[in-house]
Amino acid sequence: TNKDPVSMGQAMNSFAMAIEKASENPAFQTEKWATFLKNAAVWCTSEILKKDWVPRSTAEAFFIAPLIKSSALFDENKFFKAAIKVADYYYNEYYLKQIPYWGGTLDASGEDKEGAWAAFQGFLAAYEVTKDKKYLSAATHAGYTCLSYAVVWDIPMPPGRLEANNFKARGWTVVSPQNQHLDVYGVLIAPSIYKLGVLLDKPKLKEFSKVMYLSCGQMISPEGIHGEQIQHTNFAQRGNMSDVYRLRGGYAEDWTVFWITAHFITAAAEFASMDVNLSSFN
Repeated sequence: TNKDPVSMGQAMNSFAMAIEKASENPAFQTEKWATFLKNAAVWCTSEILKKDWVPRSTAEAFFIAPLIKSSALFDENKFFKAAIKVADYYYNEYYLKQIPYWGGTLDASGEDKEGAWAAFQGFLAAYEVTKDKKYLSAATHAGYTCLSYAVVWDIPMPPGRLEANNFKARGWTVVSPQNQHLDVYGVLIAPSIYKLGVLLDKPKLKEFSKVMYLSCGQMISPEGIHGEQIQHTNFAQRGNMSDVYRLRGGYAEDWTVFWITAHFITAAAEFASMDVNLSSFN
């Protein structure tokens, strides 16, 4: 569980969500998906329930949600026991002790938004099945930590493609203090921010979640292509960095990775399941 918990946990959760939704339509064959998920859950559970299990960072919180889902899908209490062990570890060692969430991104070695998202997703999943208010408190803290990485105003851009197309930065998120660029990761978090707004009766959270989703979608081309890494500061990780003052306004338009497409579709389905009208802000 310490090798690549981010990718493994997120993949498990995606398979679990797909199986849950596909079960509503007998035309879908999910046996292979279920075999994969169950084998992964068995392995994770065996590691987590060891007495000497200790996570490397907040990244292992990505196992909470898929293990809870797997427990219900396969009627296996050990999966639930492992999920709660992980949730309680982060509640006691991170939330109560106010340790920064970190380790959720491959692009930074310090605190980051995706580490906070791992905790937020996990605590929210634990609360939904247990109704234990301690998990809601922790989910609220982790959710607001995620939002601390969100841009809440439209950053002026220098002359270029972004400025010419009236790019709006509001609703996008930065990766971390170490990795300063805007990304579309907020689209993945947005449905859970909406759900938190419902649980806390906070209309502003619900409204901002819509802004996150719609704003991140403004860069989709007519061909359905969406790049990544918008540079709103004089920072970059690649390319010609001999003159840092030319970096702001850059955009990796030709780098289109599949996770962007997948998360837009997934988030849209999650909003639809909550009967959210993304075109309405009232």
